[in-house]
Amino acid sequence: TVGLKASLARSPANSLFAAELDRQWRLPDRLREISGLAVSPDGRLFAHDDEIATIYEIDLASGSPSSWFVVGEPARTGDFEGLAITPEGDFWLTTSRGVLYRFREGDEHAHVRYEQFETGLRDDCEVEGLAYLAAEESLILACKRTEFDGPGAAPLTLHSWAVGDTEAQQWFSGDESEVAELARIRRFQPSAIEIDPATGRVVLLSANDNALAEFSPDGALLSARRLTPRFHRQAEGLAILGDGSLVIADEGGNDQATITRYLRAP
Repeated sequence: TVGLKASLARSPANSLFAAELDRQWRLPDRLREISGLAVSPDGRLFAHDDEIATIYEIDLASGSPSSWFVVGEPARTGDFEGLAITPEGDFWLTTSRGVLYRFREGDEHAHVRYEQFETGLRDDCEVEGLAYLAAEESLILACKRTEFDGPGAAPLTLHSWAVGDTEAQQWFSGDESEVAELARIRRFQPSAIEIDPATGRVVLLSANDNALAEFSPDGALLSARRLTPRFHRQAEGLAILGDGSLVIADEGGNDQATITRYLRAP
């Protein structure tokens, strides 16, 4: 698999997305621990819970879940950290240890069947983020932490995995301190990943200091910025809507979780 070049060259900030938010929705209590987001082929927004494999469809007109279904019967439990949906409508959910579940959308309140896959990352990478790369028909998994983390500069690591692979392969590695420096934050640790369908940019979110970074398809760092603190408590999920705008999900902690939309930059 040919992935990103391991290069984090500095370049001026030129984000695909507006600096100021367009709208923010407060979510009901059952979504206080919202984690990953993904957009279906027909443009609907889905989210998942952090600990129970419940998948919610979010109505952006109201900011509330319009329906939900459950993976497994009884529902699968775990530390769920990312959601992706393929153009064919397959849903993929990952745990922090890189265990993947594949399933299809269920009817309202249904329990759906699933397939389970191992990526081989459970001992090497704390996974926080999942995206589908259509060009390579593979899933990209973002590591919040790796076994190589230690004093000094830490690696920013993404892995690629496709059905049939015995284990995930490193797809990208670089020095996260360059991203942190450009964003003017302490440390950039991925909490979500998305690939912009129009440009191929790799978009990463960090809940550590609530920052957003964008890379070109060949690995150049194009933009990195801190999100406005008063609007982002703990940024855990992101997705790109059909109109090109960006949505970010924040866990609620002791307050309500939120979804925030940033329009495409002019």
